[in-house]
Amino acid sequence: MFELRNVLRMDALASGALGLILATLCAALAEPLGIPVPLSLTAGVALVGWAVFVGWVSSGLRQTLVREVIAINVLYVLASAAYAFLGGLTGLGTAFVLAQALAVLGLTAAQATGLFSGLRHGARTA
Repeated sequence: MFELRNVLRMDALASGALGLILATLCAALAEPLGIPVPLSLTAGVALVGWAVFVGWVSSGLRQTLVREVIAINVLYVLASAAYAFLGGLTGLGTAFVLAQALAVLGLTAAQATGLFSGLRHGARTA
């Protein structure tokens, strides 16, 4: 099993990478995915900011902030699933959005497991 700190770092790395892809390739991805350029650019920039925050959380492992990351990730997965089915995406776009949502769901489950495992074993979480 992955250590909580490492799972948060994986989340930060994946979020930052996806954010950079969406922001820098927003025009090129618009037609094949069906994601409007302004939405792709906004989501990309937001994901880069999110990556910085999650990376910072990984350095301190404060319980309240880890819970916040988990909660926001759950909302992100739900919003992504809704957008995949209601957003007018292409087939490739739907697959892309659902694939990244599943990846976030996996990271979120690992974060929750790591947090609650640490709490059971008395790990230091402020």
